[in-house]
Amino acid sequence: MDAFRTSTLSILCLLPLALGVLAGCDSSDSGMDGGSVPDQITYDLTAQTDDGISGTVTFWRAGPDSSLVTLNLNGDATLPGVSHPAHIHNNSAEEGGEIEFYLSAVNGRSPSGQTARKIGLPIEDLASFNGYVNVHESPANLGNVVAQGNIGANAEGTEGPGLDFVDDRRATTYPLEASATDGSVLSDGVSGTVRFEELTDSQTLVTYSLDTDGSVNSATSGTVEVAQIGHIHENNVQQGGSIVSSPFSGYLGSIAPTDPDARSSRIIEASFDDLTGYNGYVNIHEAVADNRRGFVFAQGNIGANAGGGSSSGADVTITVDNVGNSAWEVTGVSGASGVAGSGDNPSLTLETGKRYRIDNNGMRSAHPFAVETGTDGDYLLRQESGQSGSLEDDADVNYKEDDEGVTFTYTQTLADQASAYQCTFHTSMEGNVQTDGGGDGSGGGSGGY
Repeated sequence: MDAFRTSTLSILCLLPLALGVLAGCDSSDSGMDGGSVPDQITYDLTAQTDDGISGTVTFWRAGPDSSLVTLNLNGDATLPGVSHPAHIHNNSAEEGGEIEFYLSAVNGRSPSGQTARKIGLPIEDLASFNGYVNVHESPANLGNVVAQGNIGANAEGTEGPGLDFVDDRRATTYPLEASATDGSVLSDGVSGTVRFEELTDSQTLVTYSLDTDGSVNSATSGTVEVAQIGHIHENNVQQGGSIVSSPFSGYLGSIAPTDPDARSSRIIEASFDDLTGYNGYVNIHEAVADNRRGFVFAQGNIGANAGGGSSSGADVTITVDNVGNSAWEVTGVSGASGVAGSGDNPSLTLETGKRYRIDNNGMRSAHPFAVETGTDGDYLLRQESGQSGSLEDDADVNYKEDDEGVTFTYTQTLADQASAYQCTFHTSMEGNVQTDGGGDGSGGGSGGY
């Protein structure tokens, strides 16, 4: 593999870069002329303590406006009694700087030392970012950095071929139910979701998120000094079972208690079909330490045990993606037919009384999904961070959102007002919403779902 390095672009160039254009900016020293940024760039993380925890951080092209960031730490050196929070910081490691992006924390007991995080920026932005990565000993000892490395404009990375994505990637989401414990963190239980997103023929991104409306710290009365951990287990919730060790590792990432998105991801070496057909369930635990791992505050069946229909407590799952900044496309529907057409901005035909999950592969940070009335900007449901729609507090709609999508019940009240779906950042990304077969759902072309 070849070495790759780029220098920092000026701040005035970053916005047009995010739109895929370099207008009026001198990029002669950026190394990004004519699509020269590879689909995979790996940087070294060197050990900072006698524990010898080293590894790599890798940027992967995940789409036109998103990237995957994976950590791969030496699993023999990670500390089994804690989880290791990790972040991308501003500036170089020599200068120091504030956190810019949270990464998924690494469970020190995991045999692989791997996690992943989807970030709503193209790989071109990360490749030119003036930053570095810190991996910390634990939430209780954030001042102790165990591994560190410069990235982007500050380091020479190693190029790779990237991920061989399948066409029309599928995704499905399962609910995690709250479970009360005798522990000290989220002891009343908290609900959440676990999402399977197809990547390649043999790799699936598994992400679990907690419904804490912010960080775990913000949902508790005190400061939390442990990270929450997740696993895929054998059998179902009622039977119980061990953490999966074969044909894949069931260890998921950890959630640092200060992570504002309260989520964690890991790439599992199994196909989407294998995972969605697996006889298993997911447990989310208070912490990795032996005396706290028994406190399970969220859990849910997955795959073959999740029942019929769709997932996430939804009857129908609709997967959408962005076509640049100009349009939406529907890439998959499970649980129903005749829901959407093919082409750009197809009409969505929804049935009252059904619960829907919109899996937004365009990501909330880049292309927030919204349902609106016939008046542009009059939002009923709105995925955009820090914003809300007028029906999100309706108990019957039972609206839920996360970085990867939204879930809601299509009530008569919602049906009476809904006219369109839209990206709140790009108004040309807009299609019609109609009710109960009020049209043929063909939208932008023939075929469809």
